[in-house]
This record gives sequence, structure tokens and C-alpha cells, in this order.
Amino acid sequence: MIGTPVIDVVYGLHADAVGIPKDQLIAAAAAMTHRKRPTVLAELTSVAVFLASDRAAAMTGTVANLTGGLIVD
Repeated sequence: MIGTPVIDVVYGLHADAVGIPKDQLIAAAAAMTHRKRPTVLAELTSVAVFLASDRAAAMTGTVANLTGGLIVD
């Protein structure tokens, strides 16, 4: 998720590997999502809290795809 130190480093490494600025790589990845923006850490935590709650008790073997449509499962 954007905004985490590890992902910041990973995006930087990928950007360096293809020879573009990190911001340009992030923008290109965001443009490929349905929402045209990356998923942020607050959205991930909201989903994690929901999945850990009793409200998600009927969900079993579920994959929570938080890519905004970048990766379709």
C-alpha cells in the first residue's frame, strides 16, 4: 500500500529498474485501476478490521482483493 515504508522502497526499486521517477511509476499503476488511484493504508486497515469482526463471520476462504481492479482474480 502506498504510504508504507516497505512499499515506498519497492516502488523506488521498480522505478529505478525501468528508468522512470517513482511518482511516474505510481501514477502509471494507479491509472490501470478502476478507481484511477492506488489503495491507501487506511482502506486496507478498514478491510482488515471488517474481516476480523463478527460481521464477516460467514466469509470463509475469502481473498480480499484491494488492488482497485489492477489485479483481477
